[in-house]
Amino acid sequence: MTSNQEIYRKQLIARIHLNSQYQQIKAYDAWSEWLEARFGVRSCKELSIGELKMALNILLGNTEDKTGLKPDWAGRNLVKNASNNKTHTPKMASGSQVNYIHELADRLGLDELGLMKFCMKQTKILFSKQEQLYKISSANATKIIIGLERIVKFKEKK
Repeated sequence: MTSNQEIYRKQLIARIHLNSQYQQIKAYDAWSEWLEARFGVRSCKELSIGELKMALNILLGNTEDKTGLKPDWAGRNLVKNASNNKTHTPKMASGSQVNYIHELADRLGLDELGLMKFCMKQTKILFSKQEQLYKISSANATKIIIGLERIVKFKEKK
């Protein structure tokens, strides 16, 4: 599982745990049973990305709620293998990298929304606020910087 997939998976779990329907089910101590009936697991950490999306859609009311859904074995194996291979943690973006990203964005006249859209295109990671730039990996920060520098160079040539 790539680091972007891990981040996306964590974002899905966070969205599920912030959902009002989830909180209501959890208040009655029925969350494990809810997952068991639909996915055959007792915890969200065992679900694949596709199953997490399905669980979120059920909680949001976008998908019909059914029991006994078909397990995504390939996705679950990917999650399990990723948790077994936690040998190194990616280096986080430095403060100077984030400051340079903001400096380049200011040079280009990008507002917060424009910068977030650009960062999402470059890294394939969902961003909702600029503060999340401090949580990305150094490699993703480098991708963003290179992209912004190329745009600045292109605009300066014009």
